[in-house]
Amino acid sequence: MAKKQSIPIPTSTTKLVAGAVIVAQRILANEEVRRRLTNAPKVAVDWASSRRSEMRQRGPKLTERFGQKGLERRVNSLGTVVTRVFPDPTDPARVEVLKAVESLDVALEVAAPLPLTKRRKAQSRIDHQLAELEASLVDAVLPAH
Repeated sequence: MAKKQSIPIPTSTTKLVAGAVIVAQRILANEEVRRRLTNAPKVAVDWASSRRSEMRQRGPKLTERFGQKGLERRVNSLGTVVTRVFPDPTDPARVEVLKAVESLDVALEVAAPLPLTKRRKAQSRIDHQLAELEASLVDAVLPAH
């Protein structure tokens, strides 16, 4: 059994985002949530299929993946897919996953005005957490092949 990640105390934006991503990953790993996602809309399945193939091919083009605009596009895309995968606005899984997406969005807003070296470091952390959340959603929507 894999070791359960502890949720960091949110004393900074980085820890707030990390905690939200960990909670969202736990929800997406839940068997009941995965059962409900077997009936995910076609658009969500298509998104998950394309993300999985991009991950296997060492990712999309660098300009689409990195940089402020690339990260913003990925966060917006993930938010859109989450609202389609969980259509009920009162669904606790939707609320928690969207909370993680929103925290990534806030982290991007915080990183935008930083000096270049600090912004790159922050964007690298955001990219890593975003990739983990995307992978969790892909795994939840598409059963392992």
